[in-house]
Amino acid sequence: MILTYSSLKAHRVSVDDTMSDRNKSSEELEAEMDALTGRLSSLSIALQEAHRREQAEPPTKACLSEREQYKALLRKMVGRRVLITVKGPHKGKEGVITRHAGDTFHPINWYVKLPDGSETRKHKESFKLLPRQDASSESA
Repeated sequence: MILTYSSLKAHRVSVDDTMSDRNKSSEELEAEMDALTGRLSSLSIALQEAHRREQAEPPTKACLSEREQYKALLRKMVGRRVLITVKGPHKGKEGVITRHAGDTFHPINWYVKLPDGSETRKHKESFKLLPRQDASSESA
């Protein structure tokens, strides 16, 4: 049962009825109830904070290594030239991978910027990576 301030106030009526048994004044009972209500409130806040901390646990080592692998894949793929190989309006066009399309650590789809300036979302199997061009071969 969750105790609230209103349920404690409702309970006070029965406490007031037995006041003669305990020989406490109504002011003392009210002060005690206020103290209990304050304590209940602070415990409720502490419970909520503990729940938030539990939900936001730091990532595990396995998760960190997966995140590092994901970042390495992004560094490897973003900026790479690709040739679109599937049937459709973009078949045979070259483009450049601009970013990962999605929020998982296992990228399936990528955004590809086409020569006309448009950006399209492509599955990893719908394009072929073109060889990298080194800075030395570009200047020749």
